[in-house]
Amino acid sequence: MDKKELAKKKIVNLFKDKVQGINPNLSNSNKTHDGAEGHWLEIQLGKVPDAKNKADFWGYECKNDTKSKTTWGDWTANYRIYHNKYFFSASKMSDNQDQFVRIFGRPNPKKNSRYSWSGIPVPTKIGEESVFGQSLIADEYGDISIYYSFSKDTRFNKALIMPKQMQLDNLLLMKWYGTEKRFQKYKIQATNNKNIFFHKSSQSSLEHKVLNKFGEYGWFKCTKDKFGNYNRIEFGDALTYFEWLEYAKTGNIYFDTGMYEGNTRPYSSWRSNNKFWKTLVTSEYS
Repeated sequence: MDKKELAKKKIVNLFKDKVQGINPNLSNSNKTHDGAEGHWLEIQLGKVPDAKNKADFWGYECKNDTKSKTTWGDWTANYRIYHNKYFFSASKMSDNQDQFVRIFGRPNPKKNSRYSWSGIPVPTKIGEESVFGQSLIADEYGDISIYYSFSKDTRFNKALIMPKQMQLDNLLLMKWYGTEKRFQKYKIQATNNKNIFFHKSSQSSLEHKVLNKFGEYGWFKCTKDKFGNYNRIEFGDALTYFEWLEYAKTGNIYFDTGMYEGNTRPYSSWRSNNKFWKTLVTSEYS
């Protein structure tokens, strides 16, 4: 038995011994935290939860049961316009991010008119364009970008909202560099550009992120029955970055941002509906 099969066998045995048939007890967890149940699952399977971008269990990435959609990763863009001093000049990065949200997002009346960059303003699928003049594009190099075009922004008061230097077409708002080669080239440029605030140690390409999480052996997902008890474990194969990108191009993987005013976290998740995840399952055990 090779290492991949040994790892799978170990995970299946742990699932059957520690998880199957159990309804998670979150009494000692922060129930308001979206990942509380996922953390419980990882602990049951013998892992201390962390935020590292690598496969959770011996080359397999762990996914928990969810209602409708499952996250590939919370992967922030390498280039963010609010980290460019030419356009956003506040000394605190958090203030620049808040200003970005107020310019390119919209207020939420259910949250005391707090601004968020999510929902209607933001395109979620590659090839889409929002009524706020924002478009999500994948290019021939494997990079993914969000552009803003003033002429396509349908907001009646856009001239009052948009600063003069941003009243442009094809203004780059966000860019995820796809391959490691492309990212390294950008890293050199960004490091030498005094206008751009660049996280040298924390940034990487989408290729690096996908391969670290899903590129070794693949992934597994623990699912529950209608009573909330874990009943089955599903496995899917490893993915290359360009396989992942093709799924994004077809809309099966989409951008799901939750960035909002007053919170420094960018919330830049890439997700798929559970029906699509189900099509990737290659084996399951119950």
